[in-house]
Amino acid sequence: MKMIYLADIHGAFAQVKDLLTVTDAQVYIIAGDLIDRPFFTEEMAARYRGLQTYLSGLQYRLGDDTADVDDFVDALLKRTDLSGDILEQAIEYRDATIRARRVLQQKYKILESILFLKGNSLLFCLPGNYDMDLQYTSLHGRDLHRHWYHVADLRIAGYGGADVTTPGIPQRYAVPYKADRGMSEMTRFFTETRPDIIVTHKPALGVHDHVSPMGESGSPELRRFCEEHQVPLCLTGHIHDQWGFEDVEGTIYLNPSNFGEVPQPGGQVAEGGFFYSIDTRDRKIARITLSKLVRGRVHDVAAYTSRKGHWVKYVLDPERFGALLRGKNHDRAEGPGKRTLRDEMKQKMRWFFPGGGEKEEMRAVSEKIERIASQLEERHGAAVAVDLLGDEGPSSSPASSMSDVILYLRCGGLKPEGQGPQKEDGSCPGCLEILEMMRTALASCPRVRIADWIDLDRVTRSLQKKNYECDATQRFAAYRVAGRPLRDGAAAVVENELDADRAFRGEIEGTGFAYMEIFQNLAGRVETMKVFDARLRELGITAPEAFKRRIRECFHGSDKIQDQETD
Repeated sequence: MKMIYLADIHGAFAQVKDLLTVTDAQVYIIAGDLIDRPFFTEEMAARYRGLQTYLSGLQYRLGDDTADVDDFVDALLKRTDLSGDILEQAIEYRDATIRARRVLQQKYKILESILFLKGNSLLFCLPGNYDMDLQYTSLHGRDLHRHWYHVADLRIAGYGGADVTTPGIPQRYAVPYKADRGMSEMTRFFTETRPDIIVTHKPALGVHDHVSPMGESGSPELRRFCEEHQVPLCLTGHIHDQWGFEDVEGTIYLNPSNFGEVPQPGGQVAEGGFFYSIDTRDRKIARITLSKLVRGRVHDVAAYTSRKGHWVKYVLDPERFGALLRGKNHDRAEGPGKRTLRDEMKQKMRWFFPGGGEKEEMRAVSEKIERIASQLEERHGAAVAVDLLGDEGPSSSPASSMSDVILYLRCGGLKPEGQGPQKEDGSCPGCLEILEMMRTALASCPRVRIADWIDLDRVTRSLQKKNYECDATQRFAAYRVAGRPLRDGAAAVVENELDADRAFRGEIEGTGFAYMEIFQNLAGRVETMKVFDARLRELGITAPEAFKRRIRECFHGSDKIQDQETD
């Protein structure tokens, strides 16, 4: 059996996807910390850490012995004798904590959609101190925390978390760590399961656990259990610079160092990319290889082989091994750093909407839109704005030769006869009337289609309420990032309102990107729309029709989809 073990992912989901693409193993163990922060933007994360620090300090000053700051805030909000400033910050913290849970759930859904791509392998996940208890996430079917699995006559069992409070992570949702206190939950679990391979986040005492200036920080219980029960292999992480291979009292301990990039004091970044490949034969560990993923390519760094009862190390890549020994980066490019979320969103949108449009054709479309929009604005006070999606010029993708436009509508005083103020699905009848006018006007442009439309009034209401979950606002933000204005107008006004709170916009864009990533990942694994929709339902997600159309094109081809739309 071949098993691949990587730890401390810290949100490097794209690299996990690359690793699954270029490697092949029967078992993958992806251990905590799985996520980096419970928000999409550093602005929100920093604000949350600040609130957490302030309220923790207040808790200490008030002598409150509540277990964690989240319970303290709940109690605080019931009091009537506190200043408005304290209550205001407590409310903001409570609301941000709810938002954090939503983002955590979304990030785990992204990871699940990536792991789903490797359908022929067993993939297990272990939470770290940055993570929620995975039983409450979409990764519950892969959860290794307090679970065991029998693979190739070897029993694999895991226990996640760590006995630390992680700044910026809601204490309420962090996976509980109940170990190192006598006959603990961890010890009872391992005693019952008697694993051949133990996976924990926190290391064993005295092995890969040194933290300066405190010294040893590992679990005495874990060390004692491994020695007393002669556990062949113990996989840990948590302390990134304490990586390595150790054979102690017959137990092999492995810490591969961080797989995801991790910020360091002084503004430096530890590049990561490290993992272990573990080969077993006849229920014994035969060979262990330390490898590194660099821009989609695997480099073997060192290998450990058992010979006559002793382990022999072979350095296969002296430069990379030496850099790791010195704690220096070897492959990370210096400079502006990795792509921003907005860059990633633009690239993702090009996959969904690859068409661009010829200049002459777009000029004719603009003239038609301008004529109708001007009439509607003059007669009814309506507003119409339009974006063109895709790169300028003909489509570079064979999947679609269509030019996709997005309409942004505000109906003004337009009230179609016989229709109430709003349909049951929340659609504005006036906007729907304008939509039909536009479709009629563009019917003479066969290579142009209205991919989607946005009710600007709905977006404005969501901005006023700071509604992170409004799908119209998420789509609006994504289209404005990727689109080229044909008629800006009211859309630009609403976008200025969105820009007034950069953190809010970043979170909206992050949520939209998360959904697009999930849609694209699943589309690459399933073969029919029926299976795609079923898989989305399992994740609790509904795809907008504009995005589902693109996925149908991948399954059936654009010509067939166009024929269906014109029937």
